[in-house]
Amino acid sequence: MTKSNSLFAFCFLCLTLSARLLFDLINAIEIHFDEAQYWVWSQNLSLSYLSKGPLVPSMIAFSNQIFGQSYLGLKFFSYIAFVGTALLLSLTALKLSGKEESFNTALVFSALSPALFLLGGIASTDIYLFFFWSLNIFAYVHFYKDRDEKWFYVIGISTGLGILAKLSMALLPLSILLYFLANDLKKYFFNIHIYVSALLALLISSPILIWNAQNNWVTFFHEIDHLVSEIPSANPEVLVLTLLLTVPCSLLLSIKKIREKVFSSKLNFLIYPTLLMILFFVIKSFMGKIQLNWSIPIFLVLIPIFASISDSNRGSGALLSLFLLCPIILFSNKAISSLYSTDDPLHPIRGWNETYQNLFQDEVYDFLASEDYKLLSTAAYFKGTAHNLYLAKSSNRRLTHYDLWRPNLNSSNKILFIAYSQKGAPSNNLNCSKIREVKNFPRKHLTLYNCTSK
Repeated sequence: MTKSNSLFAFCFLCLTLSARLLFDLINAIEIHFDEAQYWVWSQNLSLSYLSKGPLVPSMIAFSNQIFGQSYLGLKFFSYIAFVGTALLLSLTALKLSGKEESFNTALVFSALSPALFLLGGIASTDIYLFFFWSLNIFAYVHFYKDRDEKWFYVIGISTGLGILAKLSMALLPLSILLYFLANDLKKYFFNIHIYVSALLALLISSPILIWNAQNNWVTFFHEIDHLVSEIPSANPEVLVLTLLLTVPCSLLLSIKKIREKVFSSKLNFLIYPTLLMILFFVIKSFMGKIQLNWSIPIFLVLIPIFASISDSNRGSGALLSLFLLCPIILFSNKAISSLYSTDDPLHPIRGWNETYQNLFQDEVYDFLASEDYKLLSTAAYFKGTAHNLYLAKSSNRRLTHYDLWRPNLNSSNKILFIAYSQKGAPSNNLNCSKIREVKNFPRKHLTLYNCTSK
């Protein structure tokens, strides 16, 4: 890569990171409940957790040691993963085309991807999954182009680390292996390197297996519940929205010349595994449901593909990204969104600090409790306590990791119980009296109770 490309990458990524930081600052973004939950986990480190592996809590614990409980203490490594994802996809485009211009094009497409831009600033499993997914693609493209078997080991390492973030990481290498079976690449099934790399992935992700063996395999039962639902949502249309938010330049497929290049035989090794994963999510959508962020990784490969074949359309691709990204940024601002709706579209990630300050004031307690794990997580973060948390039982919610922590409550413990005001008094196993109610923000009408255990 030339010095001019390196300089462009440095300046463009610095600009992108500055814009992402300003997005949070200007819009008073605080914390998503998932981030709060992972922060709680980071203060209670374990080999694994009910729904996720240990990677994200470990990264947050590390950044907390450096920056304390602060914005960077929560999100520092998420931003590093965001930058790493953009660079890996750009280097993949460079390898695909052999042209320096493709690197710059992919960097623009990656940094301006609405999905990557927004999720890159959230300390969740998603951005870490994107990073290791992109590393996997990067290694796979290098293997395919050079037939150098050492890349199997990079794939094994990235798969293992990605699984520690999110189990869905396994979909990519499995889809690639299925593609191998359909062509002359099946000869590599007789190659020792592919099995050693698989063993490497298994060893790296083994903390999840060890923890589950000690906890009745709850993670796998939890994932089965995601896969099959008693009342399926049947929402395959989410895949189309995800595609557009991840790779806005996919609209360029309307141009025959680009469409022919994308689906040319020389890119089959990337397109067919992607189609297999799309098929998986279509089936999943009819058996259960899919959420917007779940299927983002399967479309990441399209960024280097489009960048490698459409240098002349870089401007059009960038404009398509801005066309989707700019309205999202504008309507995320409360002053603008309030002009058309009193319901804040970003209410889950702002207004919590003020709400909890007014709700708790100077109350002392032995335990924080709720029937809602989102409320319990955000309250724990803003109170700066990750211990003595109690998630009361509720008939209408799924199992959470808090349910595996069963504190011994007794009648002398003072329990502060947080609930949405419209849901009424807490569960039957507590004696409670109302302390106060706050209604600072729409959809944050909360009531605080003083409770003791029956």
